[in-house]
Amino acid sequence: MSRSWLGRAYDREVLGRVLDAAMRGVEPLRAKLLADARGRVVELGFGTGSNLPFYPEAVTSLVAVEPSEGLAELARERLRRSGRAHEVVVGSASRALPLDAHSFDAAVLTFVLCSVKRVPDLLAEARRLLAPGAPLFVAEHVLAPTRATATAQRLVRPAWKAALGGCDPARDTRALLEAAGFDTREVRDETLALPFPVKSGLVGVARPR
Repeated sequence: MSRSWLGRAYDREVLGRVLDAAMRGVEPLRAKLLADARGRVVELGFGTGSNLPFYPEAVTSLVAVEPSEGLAELARERLRRSGRAHEVVVGSASRALPLDAHSFDAAVLTFVLCSVKRVPDLLAEARRLLAPGAPLFVAEHVLAPTRATATAQRLVRPAWKAALGGCDPARDTRALLEAAGFDTREVRDETLALPFPVKSGLVGVARPR
């Protein structure tokens, strides 16, 4: 069901600005991660288009998938201004998308999985869309590798999720990727330029096995 015009306006004018400001610290990470993207790319959870400035010329077309109608309106405008060949799909990647199987040279997931309720379904859809052996570029904040920090993440989890739209600060994303049939040997643990409890990150390339 479509959100009201007020909900769309909130996402576009308020949520979009908050997300842009909060995530500026990871812009260098986005640039490094996406430098090797090529061909036809699908980004799942496009948001405000934060990755858009960092896609190289080798990306020939971009399909932006975004469930929020308000953020999708921002995406259309920013993609139009970029001059890049593109398509915007309004919908959740946790369900089957109107896109052909194995038709993408790469997929992108950045700071999305923390707030997805049905992560296995989304990862299964990403796997369906990718050509054999094609990369999934991923950057997410995750469950901390140290016991003390992970315990602290779990303690703040209820309040954090309530305040930030379901964002889970303690999600074991590597385990979810591997359970979905992705090889994570090219994905590394990294400290993110974000506040506690979301400084622990997972960044790199996962590939369908």
